[in-house]
Amino acid sequence: MARAKTFVQTLAQLCLIISCNAEPQLDLPPLPQVSTQRNPYYGLSSTTPANQFDVNRNFQFSSARPQSLTPGVYPVSSTPSGINPDINNNGYPSLDYGNGRNPTSTLRPGDDRNRDLRPYDDRNRDDRIDINSDANFRRNDPNFARNDPNYVGTNPYNFNRDLNTNHIDDRLNNQANLQRVRDFLLLADDQASKECTNNVASQWNFETDVNDVTQHAALDAQQRYTLFQRGLWEAAQNVPTGGVRDLNTYRQLRLLSIIGPAALPPDQLDRYNRIINDMLAVFNSAEICAYNEPFKCGLHLQPDLQHIMSHSRDWDELQHVWTEWRRNTGRRIRDLYEQLVELTNQAARLNNFTDATAYWMFPYESFNMRQEVEEVWEQVKPLYDLLHAYVRRRLREAYGPERISRSAPIPAHILGDMWAQSWAGVVPFTLPYPGKKLVDVTPEMLKQGYTPQTIFQLAEEFFLSMNMSAMPADFWSFSLVEQPGDRHIHCQPSAWDFCNGHDYRIKMCTHPDMKDLITAHHEMAHIEYFLAYKNQPKVFRDGANPGFHEAIGETIALSVSSPRHLQTLGLIQRSVDDTAHDINYLYTQAMDKLAFLPFALVMDRWRWDVFTGDIRKEQYNCHWWRLREQYGGIKPPVLRSELDFDPGSKYHVPANIPYIRYFVSTILQFQLHRALCARTGQYIPGDPSRPLHKCDIYRNPEAGRILTRLMSRGSSIPWTQTLQDAIGEGRLSGEAMREYFRPLEEWLRSENLRTGEYLGWSYDGDYCKFSIETAGLQVYGGFYNAASTHFDVTTFVLLLITSTVVTVTGLRWR
Repeated sequence: MARAKTFVQTLAQLCLIISCNAEPQLDLPPLPQVSTQRNPYYGLSSTTPANQFDVNRNFQFSSARPQSLTPGVYPVSSTPSGINPDINNNGYPSLDYGNGRNPTSTLRPGDDRNRDLRPYDDRNRDDRIDINSDANFRRNDPNFARNDPNYVGTNPYNFNRDLNTNHIDDRLNNQANLQRVRDFLLLADDQASKECTNNVASQWNFETDVNDVTQHAALDAQQRYTLFQRGLWEAAQNVPTGGVRDLNTYRQLRLLSIIGPAALPPDQLDRYNRIINDMLAVFNSAEICAYNEPFKCGLHLQPDLQHIMSHSRDWDELQHVWTEWRRNTGRRIRDLYEQLVELTNQAARLNNFTDATAYWMFPYESFNMRQEVEEVWEQVKPLYDLLHAYVRRRLREAYGPERISRSAPIPAHILGDMWAQSWAGVVPFTLPYPGKKLVDVTPEMLKQGYTPQTIFQLAEEFFLSMNMSAMPADFWSFSLVEQPGDRHIHCQPSAWDFCNGHDYRIKMCTHPDMKDLITAHHEMAHIEYFLAYKNQPKVFRDGANPGFHEAIGETIALSVSSPRHLQTLGLIQRSVDDTAHDINYLYTQAMDKLAFLPFALVMDRWRWDVFTGDIRKEQYNCHWWRLREQYGGIKPPVLRSELDFDPGSKYHVPANIPYIRYFVSTILQFQLHRALCARTGQYIPGDPSRPLHKCDIYRNPEAGRILTRLMSRGSSIPWTQTLQDAIGEGRLSGEAMREYFRPLEEWLRSENLRTGEYLGWSYDGDYCKFSIETAGLQVYGGFYNAASTHFDVTTFVLLLITSTVVTVTGLRWR
């Protein structure tokens, strides 16, 4: 009851943000008090990605071109700009420093290691902040006022120090000096932008030249940035609580008041970061031995295990890799994760949320976001059921009915991916029309002499054709778009905002193939988003909600990957406009995007249940498989127990990164695609000559106008209002996705009727038990009922002996 009451109160506060007609009040302590119950940090978890957007799946040019630079050193650009700088969570990339450490917890305040290596621009010293002498920074350092005798007892942002308020009435006492609040926000904006620029530059230097020096500099920069944000948050607490009738100003202050795990007391924050770092160290260092080759060890997730999962057709090998990866990752971090749950909830409560679930839902500004995503899933589930039934039949034909039941869930290890989150790995031998090969323009790209540089020039031209922004000069000067030969870099594609309004870059080890052609357009879409909202205050310089950035990138990818667009580029020399090619193309898209939805939903549905306390730690693993079976019709290949911790085998769980954003972005991309195509006349409902999946928004300025208007808002207003203003839809809907895949849905329905397939799945036995006593038995397929079968005494004794031997052997080799 208490939790429900607090939750209602939280929603009431949230209403102030999302209601345009409300007159919001600042929920901040009055002058001159400063909160003593929270550690005054500002910023989200150090594991939360900021403006670095990673991809885990996919000529009138500007005149500026790359210049030669010292290898591995990328200084902060000094291009003059009158742009107002952008505070949000810029500078908080989700980085792996090779040893599981995270920037915010490795260095301690006062640690001056590598201070002289801090990146800055010699040509414009304004980009460099000297934290030991800069007056603004020292005023923002919460320890400074306490330790410097010249500042003892002072408040660096005392808005009312010039006023004598003893003689004014109570009503005026509660009125905020709006201009002073705005001055504070502008000052914070400017200072935070400079700090963010230096921090992001340090992370860039490390990711583009991985060595001990750049690593220590990156750790040091992250620590300094956290210290600055802590001071900023403490200063924000002293803004008067009088009535602020300007919604924009109130929204900025409201966002500054949510600081995430950094609200924890210093010792608890350090413990929080260390737990995450320890779990990531386990994840990043995990390796297994090859199947039937016990001396061939050292196989890592990338590229070894993922290659096996997507290419092997050996049931036993896939089961071995699947089981061993989870034994060496999730099982080893279960105890740590139990501690992390407690700390994450504690941090949420310090941010005035009932638990971490409410805190994770906050950016979506909805009273019932959990219910909304469930409703969206129900909208697309009929299509998913058809795909699931078809794929199960094709896998049953490949592996035999003794291993895959006609009506049971599909074993997770044979779907072409370590987590069965994408089924693209099994596309080659499950294609609806195997005689019609999938479109792959890689050979033609090689024939025409494509290079990483020309790929990004082509991506820029795509946006220019829609009257959108050209890439700034700094983009071509400083981006890294191919693997250098003289140093090690992190090759994960990512787009970077350096927080100064003119320096935007992409880091990507580009190959001249079709996959990277699409990825390059996706990454450049992030840059277009940065450019569109660069005039917003920094707290608003982010996606409309956490899923919007990816949704924009994937919306562009839907056009770029279409056969029509590839023909326009001259990369397809023959017509592929027939039913067989259409169905194969849509099937390939569905195996990646549609199959992903239940996994993305379960990833956070499971954690929501954990954070709210609906699921106790004794139920973690079995609840995970209950949800995987309920939403996706997926089951483990072998019986699991509560000694296992299978959610922990996915990076985002030990890193404590929310995942529902990927569900949201997958749904949103089809809504955006449908609206853009309808506005440009490329898609007409009911017209078979203009189906949605053949739409290409290339060379459509109207599509560019709509996108630019949507992106320019950043997060300055609720995302539902942004969406409504841009495309006329104010909430998530799965109908656009259904419309995109309508030809495939009709084909699947007909095919499943022809073969008499069972739609859905039936529970066929326990997949997970609290006790480990039967988990050592390698039970195949869906026949997990062996444990409940009636045995005679002899069989029981044999099973007992076998179980004892397995247990002793396991303890010996542990």
